[in-house]
Amino acid sequence: MCKKVFFQYSLYLYMTTQKKTSKKNSTKAVTLIELITVIVIVGILTGISSLYIRETVNLWRFLSFRNEVISQGRLALMRMSREIRQMRDADSLAAASAWQLQFTDTKSTSISYQVSGNNLLRNTDILAAGVNNFTFSYYNKTNQLITTPLVAPTATDVYRIDINATFQSGTQSKTIKTKVYPRNL
Repeated sequence: MCKKVFFQYSLYLYMTTQKKTSKKNSTKAVTLIELITVIVIVGILTGISSLYIRETVNLWRFLSFRNEVISQGRLALMRMSREIRQMRDADSLAAASAWQLQFTDTKSTSISYQVSGNNLLRNTDILAAGVNNFTFSYYNKTNQLITTPLVAPTATDVYRIDINATFQSGTQSKTIKTKVYPRNL
């Protein structure tokens, strides 16, 4: 009888340990369907986030290029304004039209501004690129527009010079205007 009880107890222990180990092994396994589902979900999330990141990068590129062109234009107009203010005297204005301005400054340097293609030139150097439209307007002391200003050798009647420049970057354009009062006129 003792052998029979021992055998039954051994069989019982064997069966209970087999059930536990089979349950442990079956819960640790990953099925192929679960793996494919996770891969599909990760792929969808990656695709959506890459579209968002790509749009953000494109917007950053566009805005940085546009800001570069506009800042270059502002710097060019600031330099022009500073130099035009230094015009030597009323007899130093050599040429004045809607697209060109030539004068002599207080250091007796001849300075010329004009547009060639899409470039704004100071003498022969490129001052700014991407110029779409550029004009000078001249006004006398009573703020009336002068269509044909007097130039050297006659003393000029110009009191104020308005500069109007449009800079283009791709499909975007920006117009910058400034008024300059030469000091020695």
